[in-house]
Amino acid sequence: MKTPFKLHNVIKRYGDREVLNIDQLSIPAEKIYTILGPNGSGKSTLLRILALLLVNDAGELEVLGEKVTWEKRQLLKLRRQMSMVTQTSFMFSGSVYYNVSYGLRVRRMGARKVRKRVDEMLEMVGMSAYRDADARTLSGGERQKVAIARALAVNPRVLFLDEPTSNIDVASAADIEKHIRYINKERGTTIIIVTHNLFQARRLADEVLFLNEGRIIEQGACETIFNQPGDERTAAFLRGETVF
Repeated sequence: MKTPFKLHNVIKRYGDREVLNIDQLSIPAEKIYTILGPNGSGKSTLLRILALLLVNDAGELEVLGEKVTWEKRQLLKLRRQMSMVTQTSFMFSGSVYYNVSYGLRVRRMGARKVRKRVDEMLEMVGMSAYRDADARTLSGGERQKVAIARALAVNPRVLFLDEPTSNIDVASAADIEKHIRYINKERGTTIIIVTHNLFQARRLADEVLFLNEGRIIEQGACETIFNQPGDERTAAFLRGETVF
């Protein structure tokens, strides 16, 4: 599937305030796609609509080849093909193994397959030694690695990352970026990231979308956007200036 997400005239309001207005948007498959913009630009709102966690007030949304009707069975089917990791990942009470296995057990995977998959995921993110540790006692970086392992254990077609390294140390952030690149290149997972970190966006992204006041200002290949932005608002944001 070349375009797992298509939006047409999608609008989101909170009361009388319009926070998102997307005329047209297609997100390519098997790429790392980064959403940039100043605070309040609608980044997280867009991410939550794409992840089917927030209902748009108008417009059409197509996800993984299906026009979204927000019918319960359709939502369950589509959501099970996607995972999300936030900046403050919730850990269930229990071990690291329990946390990573959670989605697999919900899907009623057999115990032997669960053990194999969990061990593979923990090895991939370098957390095998913490398999039996209490997940709630981990550091911020360790928790994010467990959250990524948990998200990937269910083999999602799409992984959403909302500021995945904003609250952790530099070394852990670099390690997580390495895993993000690996997941995309080796597994072909479509990854959509919201980040304030311009350096991280440039290191990771294949394509970039710049939002301001809920509207798309510019989108395109990462190096093109960073080296030759086509709009002064994008250029100002990349220079670290206030965007109006």
